[in-house]
This record gives sequence, C-alpha cells and structure tokens, in this order.
Amino acid sequence: MTTTLRTALLAAALFIAPATAMAECTLSSAPQIPDGASATDAEMVAAQQAVKSYLTETQEFLGCLEAESRGRTTSDFTKRYNEASERMEKLAADFNKQLRAFKSRG
Repeated sequence: MTTTLRTALLAAALFIAPATAMAECTLSSAPQIPDGASATDAEMVAAQQAVKSYLTETQEFLGCLEAESRGRTTSDFTKRYNEASERMEKLAADFNKQLRAFKSRG
C-alpha cells in the first residue's frame, strides 16, 4: 500500500469515527406513567421500576456522551446532554406527581 493511499485511508477513518461513535450513544423513549388517581398497585410498582431503569439508562447515556466528546464541548453535545437531562427530570417529576395522587386515594 502506498503512503498516499495509507494516509488517505487513515484520514477517512478519523473523519468517520466520530460519526460512528455518536451513533453508539442512544437513549430509548421514556416510559409511560399511569394516572395515579386510577392506577393499581401493580401499575404503580411497574412504573416505579420503569422510571428507575430509565433514569439509570439516561445516566449511562450522559456518560457515553461525555466519553464521546472527550472534553470537547460542541453545540450538538450540549443540546443532546441538556435534552436528556431535562427528560430525566421531567419524568421523575411526573412520576412523583402521580405517586402523590396515588397515595392520596388512601
């Protein structure tokens, strides 16, 4: 392999690698939270487990983004990080609201 071809392949690999790495950090959709005013015990327990699992997954996603950026903060990194953090906070708040409604039923 010639030096020029080797250099071109290396440059292409370095250019493609960040795009490939970006695709590795994925986050599923947030779970649905049941209405606390009408949910059963089993539905609330399942929702609690789903929320905990999603929060853990989101923390892993945020760690993946941080590792992927290697200390270089870009607008895309900041946007994805903030959106995931906001979804996580909103999900926890929504669950807690429905849990209070569930517990208030007595």
